[in-house]
Amino acid sequence: MKTTGDKNAQAGFALVITLTLLALLVLAVFALGALTKVNAQIGAVSLHQTQARQNALLGLSAALSELQKHAGADDRISAMAGVTGLAANGANTTRHWCGVWDGSGTFVTWLASGANSAPNAAVQNGLSRISLVDTGSVGATTANSEHVEVGKLALSVIDPFTGQVRTEGNFAYWVGDEGVKVSAYSPSAELAVTAISPLLGSNPSTSATALLRTALTAYAAKLPRILSYEQLRLLPTPPNSAALNDGVMRDSFHHTTLTAYHLVPQGTSALRQAGVFNLNTNSAVAWRGICETYNQTSLGPPLSSAALGTSNLTSLPSRIANGLTTNGPFVSVEAFTNSGLLSNALAASDSGVLPAEFIAGIGPMLTVRSDTFRVRGYGDVVSPVDQTTVQATACCEAMVQRISEAAPNGLGRRFILVTFRWLGPDDI
Repeated sequence: MKTTGDKNAQAGFALVITLTLLALLVLAVFALGALTKVNAQIGAVSLHQTQARQNALLGLSAALSELQKHAGADDRISAMAGVTGLAANGANTTRHWCGVWDGSGTFVTWLASGANSAPNAAVQNGLSRISLVDTGSVGATTANSEHVEVGKLALSVIDPFTGQVRTEGNFAYWVGDEGVKVSAYSPSAELAVTAISPLLGSNPSTSATALLRTALTAYAAKLPRILSYEQLRLLPTPPNSAALNDGVMRDSFHHTTLTAYHLVPQGTSALRQAGVFNLNTNSAVAWRGICETYNQTSLGPPLSSAALGTSNLTSLPSRIANGLTTNGPFVSVEAFTNSGLLSNALAASDSGVLPAEFIAGIGPMLTVRSDTFRVRGYGDVVSPVDQTTVQATACCEAMVQRISEAAPNGLGRRFILVTFRWLGPDDI
């Protein structure tokens, strides 16, 4: 026979079990709610990131459209914005914009989103700016390692509930001219000057281009397998030299490319050449490499060591670059040769070389337009409640090459994508 104490014990145990099960049920409901909320947040973040990537691809497509429209024809000229008067200065965030001129030298457009329509490279008033070349590409902003800013363009929609126009995101783009840089690798079968490849500047020996040149020389056999400029950092460290680290690559970004190809029109077709250089740049770093390349041609007396010095004012590369700040862009190599800029720079720097000798050596590798470009697209998504709050961003990059094939609608020769990649914050 059960006692009253036994009954009370059983009732107490049942209560404990009931409360425990109730607590577990509440915990399960809470966990399920939290999981649902997290899943919803993950879904929203994924949606925002997808929208941002779509907007970045829109920016890339807009850039490719502008590039094809304005630079597809054979008679178009391209140049670095520095030739319009922007000297090497960290504050000049539009110095590395790519501009297009027609064959008569009349300005056509800047290949950058939000650019004004005038020959001076500037973002339109009232537009927000975004940096598409930043510390991940060139390190801290300084002379010859300038960041590149462009204007953000709004993507607007009509709100289905209010009927009002609202911004749901932004896009932007920048087209970089790879032809105004010195090529790190030029296939021997396609060289513009037989057996002469462009050289990176080696003076001073501690400069980024000198360290990179050492690596390129030591591991020349590996270069045909390199697919992009960024992959050059994978080259083994040359013996007895500083490491080929990210700093070297960043400091060389604005002055070095992997391979810049150029098309020489031949009727309806075109001959593709490597080892070429678009002279419409005021980069003294790039011009130093071209001047050192001349000394390798043996087609004239070598440039003096004084001319190849490191002075930012009196060396030959600096005199040419500074002269291009006020004299460019040139519409032909002949115009550059006959302008007086080259002869004055050669004479003033005590080079020991005449203009005709200099042009005889490297003239065939000089051009006034580029056919290889780096294109970056940007996109973001903003909050529908607070349009100053950016919910997601994305950035992509493509290397683009003009080919001999005709483009549709009479837009010159066609551009094709050579490589594509998504960029993380550390890549920009």
